[in-house]
Amino acid sequence: MTTLQRQKKSPRSSSGCAPTLAGQSPAISSGSGDLRQIQGILFDSGDTLVRPKAGEWFPKQDFVDAFRARGVTGANMDRFREALDAGLRYLNKHHALAVTEDIEREQFHTAYELILRALGISNPTEDLVADILRPFEEDVGMEPFPDTVRVLRRLKSAGFRMGVVSDNWPSLGRRFHTMGLRSYFDAFVISALVGSSKPCESIYRVAVEEIGIPPEHLAFVDDRPVNAATAERIGMKGIVISRYGEVPDTDLPVISDLDGLIAIVIPETARSPSSRGTQDPR
Repeated sequence: MTTLQRQKKSPRSSSGCAPTLAGQSPAISSGSGDLRQIQGILFDSGDTLVRPKAGEWFPKQDFVDAFRARGVTGANMDRFREALDAGLRYLNKHHALAVTEDIEREQFHTAYELILRALGISNPTEDLVADILRPFEEDVGMEPFPDTVRVLRRLKSAGFRMGVVSDNWPSLGRRFHTMGLRSYFDAFVISALVGSSKPCESIYRVAVEEIGIPPEHLAFVDDRPVNAATAERIGMKGIVISRYGEVPDTDLPVISDLDGLIAIVIPETARSPSSRGTQDPR
């Protein structure tokens, strides 16, 4: 994700790791990640394993519904994107400090107050902020892609260890439990809890330690080419997933769904008519 992409994913913590600009990839090592030796797979979360239930991570409709319910007028919804950026800048700046769900909740309340002020609501009430946040706080707010559980089961039964490496907040673990996904993963690394975000190498190395498999025996799947390229640089097999039809600018393997991953890491399935989604099974 770019820094201000509208997702409940933190693109960068305040760890001091310089970001890699969009369109630029770190140097890629040659010959890393021999597919015959892959023993584990690390996944990004948002837009890789899960998607927002409402179709976007910060739904504009949640604001509209809350304004209507409380009779709030005067909000300039034409400025919604600009206002959302103001809130996301705050979250990006403070995300590494969100080491508990209580702190996460406080940060999101502050961010939404900033969004409301940017929309022209000069003195947003606590009740209004709570109304807007309630759909995400009371519900999981996200759901697995249709292929996620089936493919995770297939990989687990094939003996792969799996992990999540996500630029996100502490509540992600609870949400994965609620969705029935957490038990598939041997490692679960959240940027807010380790003080580092992708594409900084340190968060990858935390994941390597947690999953207990050397980088050369790991594949790494992410919707951002720069994140997959960093995994490749430290010895993993980087794979880019593009769920929504975009054509990523990358030399790495690109898949359109997780069936494409099966075709890559279990090569004999690539010949099966049921294998779909692999665009470049290198």
